[in-house]
Order: sequence, then C-alpha cells, then structure tokens
Amino acid sequence: MRLKLAHLGDLTGMHFNIPYYQRGYRWEAKQVLDLLDDLFEFSKSAPAEGQFYCLQPLVTCRNESLSHEGTVIFDVIDGQQRLTTLFLIMGYLRMPAFELRYERAVRRDEAPCLRENGRLCYEELESLSDDMANNPDYFYMKQAMACIKEWFKEKENTYPGIQRLMEDVLRNPRYKKSGNPFYVTDDDQNDKQSDVRFIWYEDEPASSNSIATFKRLNYGKTPLTATELIKALLFQCDVYPSDRKAEMKQVAFRMSTEWDAMEKALQDDFMWSMLFPQKYEKPSRIDLVMSFVARGLKEEHHIEVKAAETDMDYDYLIFNKYLEQEKQKGRPYEEAVKELWTNIQDTYAIFRSWFEDRELYHLTGLYLTLLNQGTEGHLQSLRTLVSEFKSNNRLSYIHLLKKEKIGALIRFDERKFDESVEASFENLYYGKFSKEIGRILLAYNVDVTMRHGQDRAYFPFKFYQDTTPSLEHIHPQHLDEEAIDFATRCRWFKDKCAELSDEELEDEELRTAVDILRAVLYLTDEEELEKGSEAAKKSLKEKAEKYRENEHEYNQLLQVIDRYFDELADIDEKELHCISNMALVDNITNICLGNGLLNSKQAVLLRISEAYDRTKGKQGACVYMGTWKVFRKEYVPKTTDMRFWTKADRENYLKDLKRTYDEYTK
Repeated sequence: MRLKLAHLGDLTGMHFNIPYYQRGYRWEAKQVLDLLDDLFEFSKSAPAEGQFYCLQPLVTCRNESLSHEGTVIFDVIDGQQRLTTLFLIMGYLRMPAFELRYERAVRRDEAPCLRENGRLCYEELESLSDDMANNPDYFYMKQAMACIKEWFKEKENTYPGIQRLMEDVLRNPRYKKSGNPFYVTDDDQNDKQSDVRFIWYEDEPASSNSIATFKRLNYGKTPLTATELIKALLFQCDVYPSDRKAEMKQVAFRMSTEWDAMEKALQDDFMWSMLFPQKYEKPSRIDLVMSFVARGLKEEHHIEVKAAETDMDYDYLIFNKYLEQEKQKGRPYEEAVKELWTNIQDTYAIFRSWFEDRELYHLTGLYLTLLNQGTEGHLQSLRTLVSEFKSNNRLSYIHLLKKEKIGALIRFDERKFDESVEASFENLYYGKFSKEIGRILLAYNVDVTMRHGQDRAYFPFKFYQDTTPSLEHIHPQHLDEEAIDFATRCRWFKDKCAELSDEELEDEELRTAVDILRAVLYLTDEEELEKGSEAAKKSLKEKAEKYRENEHEYNQLLQVIDRYFDELADIDEKELHCISNMALVDNITNICLGNGLLNSKQAVLLRISEAYDRTKGKQGACVYMGTWKVFRKEYVPKTTDMRFWTKADRENYLKDLKRTYDEYTK
C-alpha cells in the first residue's frame, strides 16, 4: 500500500469514484460546520511556514475497469464524506477541484446534476429543485450546500474577506502543481506551504480488491457498520467473470437505487415509530430490515456464528456465512445474492404495507408500543407478526391483533382490587391502577385517531415514545393532596380567585375563606419575584412563615374552595381519582396544566398545541385526539359551562372508554 502526506491542491483534476457498496453521503449540518470552523480557525491562526491542517486519511484503490488511457480513476474506500464536503465547499468558492462520480446515484436523465459518466456537476446540483432531490445522496448534498452558503453569509458580516481567506487555506496561492500524478514522486516542492493536507493511502494495483480493502480498512471516525458490509457483499461486482461484470454492474445499480428508496422511506418518523417504538442504537434505520432478515437466515439455515447478538458485526457475519454455505453447495453467487435481495425487498414491502394501511399502522404501532421490548425481543415479535400477517387474510389478522395481542396487554387484573371495592372498569383508580389506566387511555387515543378518517390523521407514536406519558386529572385534584412549594400554592389561589364569579362569591363560607387566604396567599409583587428581586423573595419568605404558623387552619380553608368546585362539577372524592376523570398527556404538559379548571386547561393545551404545530415539533407538545375530545367537552352536546367536567361528561366519556376497551378485550 502506498502512503503519502498530500496537499489538497494535489487532487485538482483527479478522478474519484464512490462505489455502489459505499455508505452514501450523509453528513449533516453539525459535521459540515465543524469542518468549516476548523479550517477557518486554522486560517486565522497565522500558521508558520510549513504548518498545515491535516484531514483524516483518504483510502483509495485504482479502478482498472473505469480507468482508460490518460485517465486514472480511483475508488474511494474511506474518506468520501470529507471528500464530498470539500468538493461542495470548493464548488461554492468556484475553485478548480477534482472530479467526483457516485455509482449509486441515479441515471443522468433522472438527475440533471450528473454529467457524462455520472460525474457530479456543482452548478447543476446547485440548481436542482427540492422535489428532484429524491436520491438520499442529493438530499444531504443540498442540505450541506445550504449550510455552507449560510456559514459564509454569516461570517462575511465580521470577516469581509472570508472567501479569499478560505481559498488560500484550501489551496495556497504559492502552490505549484506537479506535472506528474502526486503519488508517483516523493519530491514535494510545496512542503513549506501553509495549507490543508491529508494522508493518502493507495492499495497496490496488482492486489486491488476494493471490497476486501473496504472490509479491512476503517481510518475514519465513523466505524463501518454491519449493514454497510452487507451492502458490500450484495453489490460487489469483482467476484463475477469478466464477461459478466458489465451486466452485474447494471444489476448492482438497480439494487442500489432500490436500497436508497427503502432507506429514505424509513426516515419517515411515522413509519419508523410504528416499527420500532424505542431508542434505536444503530446508525441507520435500514439496519432493522437487515437484522430481521439475518434472524430469518439463522433460523432457516441453522447458521452458527462466533458472535453475540449484540455485536456490531452480528448481522453481517450471518449474511456472509450464508453466502459461504451456498457457495460450498455449488450454488452460483449471483443466485444466492438474488434470493437475499428478494428477502430484503419482501420484508420491507410488508413493513410498508402496514404503514400505508391506516388501520394496520395504528394497530401495529399500538401493539409494539405497548410491548416496549428490548431489541432482540422486538425483532422476534416483528418476525411473529410478519408470519401471522402472511398466514391470515387482512380481516383475520386485524382480529388477531385486536383481540389476542392488544387486548391481552390492556386487560386489567381483577385480582388487584381491594375486597371493599367492586372489580369493575369504572372503579379503576389513580395510584394502584395508574399503569392499567395509562395503557387503556393510549389504546383509546389511538383508536379515536384511527376512526377519525376525515383528514386521515395518524397517531403520533414518535411523540408518545419520546416523552414520558402522564395521567392528568381532568377536574383538578385537591391542593392538599399535592406536595407543592409555597409560591405554587399562591399561584393556585390567584387562579382560583380568577375562576370565581362575583355571584359565586356571595356564598358566605366561600367568601370568608377567600378573604382570609387573600391576606397570606395573594402575591402583589409576582413580577418582581420572577425577576429575582431580593425584596420580593424576602416578602415571599415572610408570607410562607406566616402560613406555616397556622397551616392546618389555612389548609381547611383551601379545602372549602376545593369542595365548592367539586359541588359545581358534581364530583366526589372517589370519582376524582377514577378513570372517568383521567386524560392522557405527556409529563411536561401535565406540569404546564397546573391545577386549574377545565376551561383554563383547555387554553393551555391550545397554546401548547399551536406552538408544536408552528415550530414543527421543536416547541410545545402534541395533544392526542382523545385528550382533545375531553378538554373540548365533546361528550355532551350544547354544553354551557366550560369550566367543569360534569357528571354527564364523565358518564359519556366512561361509556366511550368502555366501548373501546370491550372491543379489544371481549
């Protein structure tokens, strides 16, 4: 292997090819910005003569089949992420650069950013519309280009000569291009330049097997994954006879475009959260399909590998062992690969069919979310689902999902009830049955969304999985039942006073309680307290001490207010904590809702939901459809007082919950 410390300028006019099996271009904004910032900081540091910025190694081998007289083309085995990013940076600066060819890219007639022989053209890539960037490589390249443009735009405000500065560090103005390819000679006439360099590794032409090099070398920061090695097994062409290589390159090209389409589709968070409702540790979502197929190969062909299921290369080792076994049987490599590829396609097609069928999407996502298993258990559950899906018609499979799978997970255990309480659905209460209530409310919210076909809504499993589910008391629980600080108690009192009308304050007991509590709980300097005013803090401390002196008496007065609202809602202590007074939210939303009445909670939910929609999920929270029905009081038509979750509301809500529960468990 030839090794040399080379200048970035040495690459000008060279030709590079990114083979089919390589990982595609996947750098995101952070990685692009880190490279730009590093180069900028080096250029600003006034480097001494001969001092240089060294990039990660570039590993290549000569591609004899693509090379022709006068033109040597190198396969890039490792380092293509930086190489492509540098190509984009130099393209933005309109600097002479190297030629870059992506074998996995789509045909020229489908992507005008390609020139003859599949070479990338920066100017045409720049003009490529978003709807035409349907290849994952182009999608990430377009993102990187936007990031590069924005970075230069921001820097120009402070450093007007930023473009010239970056041009000089990428290729020093005093750089002298050698007449010979740089790897032929060790004579470096540019050694004293302050520029960008990298370590160049080149496999010997006589032994160049890019697949073998790909599997053997990994000098980059990101380790090669099992899926990338599987891709190398499937897409390699140098294992075929010379007269078949051209044909198999076309096959590999078709497979690579189909691979890209699967990989891109799995980036849909709705589809992905249906399939894998937990934290995913692997770098690519298509790994799930490979793991699924690998488990099937292991079971069907009795494959044994010396690795644990949690090892990084486990799936690759199974694929490789399968191909070796088939080779020993005398089976053509092409035939074995074709069978593997069909298996991969069929697996993905089933996952896709579940996603495109709204009922199957919701039932599959609900079942797997309720299971919430580790990776290996989850893979086994997926394999079972696929097997049952294949062996049943659609209606039978849906019945199986509902009655035997989801029903078993949400059915409550009557033996958990105390002897003094009747074991019934309506007597499921907060605390002892919180887990059961949470599962039932999840099933209910998913079912409500599934039945709401008007706008083809999809339940947001990803949001549910990324947050902590929480049970919200629709009519607020009593203040003395919660451990809260004094400032929160004061805010609760202020909110309750705002919710009371003048007419309601004519009640003598209520008015007396409010008047007494006002002296100790009403904060007149709330804004100053939020600003951290020392005087406001001192006043709050004094009020808190006064409250503690007669805490029992004050708590009884707080109970007067709670009981008054309970009477208006016609709710007793028992119903307050039953399932008919529970709604499903996330834990942050639960905190934001506080202890207000239903109308004030509705206003908070509206604000949170609007923020979530406006920022595309970066702020606020998603409000589940069943929860919205509750806080919009949709269970009793033509309701007047929006403050209270009344007996009629609770009864109709309970009926709807029970209907859903029975549909899955009876």
